[in-house]
Amino acid sequence: MLVGWFLQIAWTQIDKKLDQTFYALELAITGILVTNITQFAWWRCKARGGTLTHWQRWDAFYYLSVSVVLNLAFPLAVVLIYIGEVGYPGSKMWKGGSWFPNTPHGALLYAGKWFGVALMTVGVLKATQLHRKILHQWRELRSVGPSKRGGRCDDVVD
Repeated sequence: MLVGWFLQIAWTQIDKKLDQTFYALELAITGILVTNITQFAWWRCKARGGTLTHWQRWDAFYYLSVSVVLNLAFPLAVVLIYIGEVGYPGSKMWKGGSWFPNTPHGALLYAGKWFGVALMTVGVLKATQLHRKILHQWRELRSVGPSKRGGRCDDVVD
């Protein structure tokens, strides 16, 4: 809706071939990104050492594997329905000029896409251990405060 208001165009004014091109690009780019991220996590999980349980070693890969399916389901459905015209027009995911999916299957796939993004975030954090690195850095920075050094508050230079 905001895009239509900002550009002052209705969805009916967008060329169908241009619309289809961007649907296909969304699927291709999303597919490339999520599968490469999952491959990166597989290598990181495989390289983990120590005495770990199966889940501790491979958790990031599993989160990202589920996120691949959830992230690709919506753009794949869009391509199949709006470009391949599978079940079209009965299978349309948005109706009545809406800019967002407003049919049950469209809303479910759209929500699944965003749940997949959340799972992807968790998987990337687990694969890179970024949350632990940030927490370690935070604790290191907090332990060097004026009260820990034994100095007075006016020793701190802003």
